[in-house]
Amino acid sequence: MGEADNDSADHSDADPPLTVELLADLQAGLLDDDSAARVRKRVREDPEAEKILRALNQVRCDVATLGADPASAPDVPPDVTARVFAALGSANKRGAAHSARPRLRPARLVAALAGVGAVLAAIGLGTTALLTAPGPTPSTPATAEHITVSTPPMAIPLSQGEIDALLNHPPDYGPLGDAARRASCLTGLGYPASAQVLGARPIDINARPGVLLVLAGDTPDSLAAFAVALNCSAADTGLLASTQVPRP
Repeated sequence: MGEADNDSADHSDADPPLTVELLADLQAGLLDDDSAARVRKRVREDPEAEKILRALNQVRCDVATLGADPASAPDVPPDVTARVFAALGSANKRGAAHSARPRLRPARLVAALAGVGAVLAAIGLGTTALLTAPGPTPSTPATAEHITVSTPPMAIPLSQGEIDALLNHPPDYGPLGDAARRASCLTGLGYPASAQVLGARPIDINARPGVLLVLAGDTPDSLAAFAVALNCSAADTGLLASTQVPRP
């Protein structure tokens, strides 16, 4: 066995298992570049871990989209979110008593993540209703003035072909042209700060200006496109919309 094989085996032995916690750290950009690259490579070879990472990405996108809509709901009180996550942590500790490393179950994880998102959204919407509920008023006939049109969901207004075409042109980062600022944005999206941006261009979504970044997807045959705010950073990407498309 050669030296390269020994190094590979040593890495394999040293790498931690693909737990939900590790995948969440990857998605949140908390791993160093080398560790993130190794974990992403292992995820591509593990369909179960791939499903979990996709679920985490979807929840992050959904929550970011909800948070970017000022009409959706006020911020959830910190004490409420603390109680929710404390309850989840308590459940994990009880589960650990039965197994040193429970087998990851993507279906249950997706349901749990969706449930947490629904709880947070319901809390916020309920708070909005309590704060904005009007007092009793005499009923009036419905007219065009009283009919409201809901805001359409945000989506990237480019076809798969248009997204693929960005790979053939130099990236136009717009306000994210500063490398340090762009690295911070990539970290906020759950990528290493040094991740290669495959394509970029300014874009407007629902009259909101942003920058479209095309990055490697969660699988070797996919691309991930993120429309972020002009001031995207690790603290707040201002995610407007996202999608994944097959590689050309």
